[in-house]
Amino acid sequence: MNSRNRLTNRRRSKGNLHKMQGLLEVKVRSELATRQRNRAILVWMCKIILAVGMVGGGMYGGRELINRLFLKNPSYNLAAVEINDDGAALSREVILSTANLQLGENIFSVSLSKARDAILTLPQVERVDLQRSLPNRIVVEIVERRPVAWLADAKTADPSTSEKSFLIDSKGVLFKPKRQLPEYLRLPAIYGAPLDNYLAGDTVGTPEVTAALELVQKNSDSNRFRLQSVDLSKGYCLIATDARRAKLTFGLDNIESQLDRLGAVLDYATSQGKEIRTVNLMVEKNIPAVLADPAAVQAEIAPAQDDAAKTAAVAAPAPSAKPGASPAASKPSATPASASASGEKIAAKSKKKTTVASSSTPNVRRSEPVVHKAEPVAVKKPEPVVKRAEPVIKRAQPVSRN
Repeated sequence: MNSRNRLTNRRRSKGNLHKMQGLLEVKVRSELATRQRNRAILVWMCKIILAVGMVGGGMYGGRELINRLFLKNPSYNLAAVEINDDGAALSREVILSTANLQLGENIFSVSLSKARDAILTLPQVERVDLQRSLPNRIVVEIVERRPVAWLADAKTADPSTSEKSFLIDSKGVLFKPKRQLPEYLRLPAIYGAPLDNYLAGDTVGTPEVTAALELVQKNSDSNRFRLQSVDLSKGYCLIATDARRAKLTFGLDNIESQLDRLGAVLDYATSQGKEIRTVNLMVEKNIPAVLADPAAVQAEIAPAQDDAAKTAAVAAPAPSAKPGASPAASKPSATPASASASGEKIAAKSKKKTTVASSSTPNVRRSEPVVHKAEPVAVKKPEPVVKRAEPVIKRAQPVSRN
């Protein structure tokens, strides 16, 4: 019995020994794995720190290199701004101040996109392009808007002198003139649009203004009819006035065909030796028109021309005395007796002149203008004459046989 118990105890002790060895091996392996894992983490951290250091150093070094070569290099300081403007409405100072371009700053520090957007805020500018020309120059290309007419208040006689007036281009964009150019004074005026609803830079797209712009553009090259103003107050039509104060009524649609009808009426008036006073071009057939003699038209518009001439004469400066005048006129008289005698003679002459002028002054009456009313002439389009060709029949002669 005792021997059996000893054997079983030995076997049990051997089993416990194997278990203890397994536990020791597990612990050794876990510690080894922990050390290896920590070593790998440390290696990865060192690699990351080294990579970050290399990237940071490269960025810093690259920035310093760029600063020394370009951004802080005095060779790239802006020395000139070349402005190529196809118009004359904008001055160089206005363009430079709007784009915030300053000489002496680095050419690479200038934001071309911001400068472009700033210049485009000017209503006078239609298109702009900026380019760097190394090493120290910026080129600005500007395309200005071309005004075709004035948009003015109905009470304004001269749109160029009113602060409420706008210049308008062919696309309907409004803008204020930065400076008055001579060609602006010859532009026709469009009246009747509500100016209080618009600001500089707005686009006018109403049917009346669009039709008026089309009329102005298509009549710009005409020598027979020089447009002076267009009235939009009626809303359904355009009342155009030329330099001879003729009134022409246009519809809002089909401006081209109405101009063709106007050409036919002008041809008829020229053939009759007359001038157009009023014509309604909205009518396609039997166009109502009023014609008058050129002499009567000249008598009608003569007072306005005289007023304009008087205004120009008043505005003109008085002629100054010539510097080379003879000094004899400024010399005093020889003796007081002769001076008094000459004074008495001059006074006597002036009294005679005044008495004669007062006695011979006629009663002047203003003649009333004679207005000749011309009857409306209906201009008819010539009907095409079609002639039918008559058939020619030839009879064949009989042939005699011998």
